[in-house]
Amino acid sequence: MGPLHQWGGLFFRMYAGIVAAIIVALVVMVRMSTQRLPPQALDAEQAAAHAETSGRELEGLTQGLQWLIEQELLSQPRERWGEVVAEWRRHFDYPIELRAQGEVLGMNPPERVRQRLARGVPSAWMKSSGVTGDRVFLALPLRGSEQVVVQELRLGPSPERAIEFLAPETAVLLAVLGLAVLALTWPMYRHVTRLAATASTFGQGDLQARAEARGPEPMGHLARTFNDMAERIQRMSQEQQASLQAISHELRTPISRLHFALHLARETQEVAALHAQLADMEQDVDELDQLTEELLTFARLHRDAPPLERERVDLTAMVTELFRQLAVFSPDLRLQLHAEGTVEAEGSGRYLRRALGNLLRNAQRHARSEVHVHVSRDAAHCTIAVDDDGPGIPSTERERLFLPFTRLDDSRNRKTGGHGLGLAITHRIMQAHRGQAWVTESSLGGARVALSWPNAQEVRGDKR
Repeated sequence: MGPLHQWGGLFFRMYAGIVAAIIVALVVMVRMSTQRLPPQALDAEQAAAHAETSGRELEGLTQGLQWLIEQELLSQPRERWGEVVAEWRRHFDYPIELRAQGEVLGMNPPERVRQRLARGVPSAWMKSSGVTGDRVFLALPLRGSEQVVVQELRLGPSPERAIEFLAPETAVLLAVLGLAVLALTWPMYRHVTRLAATASTFGQGDLQARAEARGPEPMGHLARTFNDMAERIQRMSQEQQASLQAISHELRTPISRLHFALHLARETQEVAALHAQLADMEQDVDELDQLTEELLTFARLHRDAPPLERERVDLTAMVTELFRQLAVFSPDLRLQLHAEGTVEAEGSGRYLRRALGNLLRNAQRHARSEVHVHVSRDAAHCTIAVDDDGPGIPSTERERLFLPFTRLDDSRNRKTGGHGLGLAITHRIMQAHRGQAWVTESSLGGARVALSWPNAQEVRGDKR
């Protein structure tokens, strides 16, 4: 589930919760207002009787007004009736208009009103509007025509009175909405506050601080993301501390030898002995230079480094060239390449050469008599595997083989010791190629160190 989907789920839950709260509040408001309204008719017969009685009373109350309107209009030519009614609208506080009789019948008046309209008799009827009052319709048929003067009056409380009447219901609505918003946002506020406190503690140097990951989404996702970041930072800090200690240890040995050689050189009177000491110091300087170069390479290949420049690399030719160089230093070592023709891959030629060279030098140090290199490529990955017939690597030690400054033997001489950075650099080169490196048993009886990384098509597909 992606972060955007989780945030969308959060807003959906809040929206649904607020809608549900509004519905609950409206139900409560309706029940409250119904209980506070005057008693209503309990059946249709009583309601019809009440409407008929009200209509008759309204007709009696307004018969004088209706007679005056009728006399005034009948005294005017029929074609001017519309103009006269339009002129009257300015003097009425309620709508008055001239309509056709069929249009009036379309307003669904009671049957009694229909009969009176058919006889050309003024009629009145009332419709209830609930809390805001009633609507009264006065219909005056004009003799000798199909025209009806219609007046619409609204009887009931004023808007201010209606607002005052609905104040308790409005208070209930606001209270329910407030409680709903509080109930929906309080868990989020609580988790955000805890996460902020954890982040503050982590920022003050407590790298063990972790956020509570159990919580509603997306707060849980945010906490887990923070914990993953904290784990990486803590691991990087620990690796940095371990690297600094290892670097200081690695530098101490050749520097101590240099100091000792300089002391001997000051005491030496013989030219031959002085030259031998200078040669030893030159070897120590070369060792320091090699260590510095490996450290710089290891630092350049960190996780956040810029992407490597890729090119087409002939792996078969690369292995052949490295075999030629290795044969100069180990003429008795049998080197065999296993590949089906020319195998090409996409990657950084410089760093792939460095990674493969580290594997071959590592195999050279531990092999008894032979080293085999297998190069292959399928639809998804390119793979290089280096086998030797040496003592192998215990399964319990394989995971830490690619850690910096790791030696599986205790030797520290120039022949077999190294600095413990070769395979760590190889591992980072594979990470930069979005691949991996691993160790297994070799069919030759020793160790197999393998590299694998996506080919060009898969890399491009991942970037999309």
